[in-house]
Amino acid sequence: MMGLSKMSNSNYHLQCVMCKASFDEQESYTRCLKCGGSLDIVYDYDLIFERLNKPVLKTAPVRALKYIDFFPINDLRKVVTLYEGGTPFFRCKNLGKTIGMKNLFIKNEGLNPTGAFKDRGTLVEITKAVEMNKKVAICASTGNMAASVSAYSAHAHMVCHILTPEGTAIGKMSQTLSYGARMIQVRGTYDDANKLAAEVARRHKFFLAGDYAFRLEGQKSTGFEIAEQLGWESPDKVIVPVGCGTHLSGIWKGFKEFKMGALIDKLPSMVAVQAKGADPLVGAFAKKISRWEVIEKPQTIAGAIQIGDPLDGVKTLRALHESKGLAESATDEEILEAEKMLAKQESVFVEPSGAAPLAALLRLLRKGKIHKDERVVLVLTGAGLKDPLSALKVLPSPPSTEPFYHDIKKFLSYGYYNVYAKNIATNEILFRRAPTASQVGNVVRKKFNLSLTNHDIRACREHVESEILKGKSVTLSDLKLILEDIFKYAHATKRVLSVSDYHIDAGMRSKPVGKVKIEYKGKSLMADSIGVGPVDAIIRAISAALKGVNGVAFRLTDYHVDIASRGTDAVVEVKMTLMDKANNKVIGVGTSPDIIAASVEAFEEGYNVLHSKEKGKS
Repeated sequence: MMGLSKMSNSNYHLQCVMCKASFDEQESYTRCLKCGGSLDIVYDYDLIFERLNKPVLKTAPVRALKYIDFFPINDLRKVVTLYEGGTPFFRCKNLGKTIGMKNLFIKNEGLNPTGAFKDRGTLVEITKAVEMNKKVAICASTGNMAASVSAYSAHAHMVCHILTPEGTAIGKMSQTLSYGARMIQVRGTYDDANKLAAEVARRHKFFLAGDYAFRLEGQKSTGFEIAEQLGWESPDKVIVPVGCGTHLSGIWKGFKEFKMGALIDKLPSMVAVQAKGADPLVGAFAKKISRWEVIEKPQTIAGAIQIGDPLDGVKTLRALHESKGLAESATDEEILEAEKMLAKQESVFVEPSGAAPLAALLRLLRKGKIHKDERVVLVLTGAGLKDPLSALKVLPSPPSTEPFYHDIKKFLSYGYYNVYAKNIATNEILFRRAPTASQVGNVVRKKFNLSLTNHDIRACREHVESEILKGKSVTLSDLKLILEDIFKYAHATKRVLSVSDYHIDAGMRSKPVGKVKIEYKGKSLMADSIGVGPVDAIIRAISAALKGVNGVAFRLTDYHVDIASRGTDAVVEVKMTLMDKANNKVIGVGTSPDIIAASVEAFEEGYNVLHSKEKGKS
């Protein structure tokens, strides 16, 4: 066998899962040098179980490091640990009751040190890097591995380079940078970044971290802990989100090793869940083929599993076949609703990929592929604060009020929370043509169980008509945003300022000119101004129109735009922060498919609230 003469007295070697060629870890620990296949670590299990102290294993506190006899670590003095593992495992009483399952369990991997399951694998990877006397690590990541590898590298005093696809979730990016990583965004997919990381590692002799053999060994500990926390028993099914597939493969290997050592008496079925738009293994499994069709440009809100060509796809498919398992896809909408469901019913806030197991379970229950009396474990892989913006795509912005009880009381008695609690399909089109007030009232009543006043119905219809006149169909998620605006203005202070009309003259090489017509305390005022951009020109024009009247002296201190959905016709939400001379600060919010219209709406709200504060009105 290739390279075994170079091996130390360790109890393992690396073997290609495809051609079965064997290697010493100094030759390769990532890919097969003969065929390019994934590598697996093959142990001398007789030696492991001969050395294993089962009484100590069964009584020691649950932590990933307690299973070190099952890891490919040679020098225990060089272990790099942040005390990963030992994550919560519990029965879902509320959620189980809702969907009719008495034996539904959660394994919450979001409570690992860096907020994701990756820490288990990084424990082994960075320890191996230290054993190999590496001073620099590099990895490609969609975010979770970036944070984990950079944290463990910092602990080991190693330099860490991270390559991540452009647009990585801000929570993961800020976390990674905080650990001191040298981060570069790649204009491409994860697969592009991963190939580039491998090339950099080869050219510069860096330690290449990623979904390779060492990482999988650490991920086994999820399976070990599930078995232990179930009283040294196996569940019927374990549902795992799959990107590269290393975690599911590792969990399956862990269960097999425990069965081999007589620590459990049966094995579970593994269930892989991928997101629609990034589900090559689901298609391959359904066709009963061992090679998947690569998705060149994977697309899903679940960034952690947005992988089109899984590195450990072969191992994953084999785990599914060996365990007589299942593979299921879930849409972005289903994943986001599952995310909200987990938080509301079990008080567990996860990122989208972590909610995918529940989305898949609900699908599989409907299809009859999972039975309600089975013992099922959902592996929730990452904390919600990793990607908090995604959750807001199906949650409304909280309203703002003055600090008085009568303002709060209005919201408590109004229908705002009927809208807040509504589960929606974000792409459902409600209006393609301008509706009547009666049609709007009927749709709001049907979709949100909400009866609006005639005044609010008219205001809602005007919002809908405005969007349709701009050429946009109004979806259910659009209507939610419109209703939020209606509720805000239903309880706002008296509006002294409104923008009657505006116009922009702009060109590629000329500064935009904004022209506005405003109503201020019943007076009609007009002005124009030049700005560095269209929104800036409009705001400057409004300021010019207000000169000479007894208005509020303000300055704009922050401006933020969030896109609620995909597409150039997507509704945007603008938040504009205004501050007056007394340092009163208010945030105005506006929504529209037109970013200028949304900005004007946000400015109007902010200015009117600021005016009421300065003039001493409540």
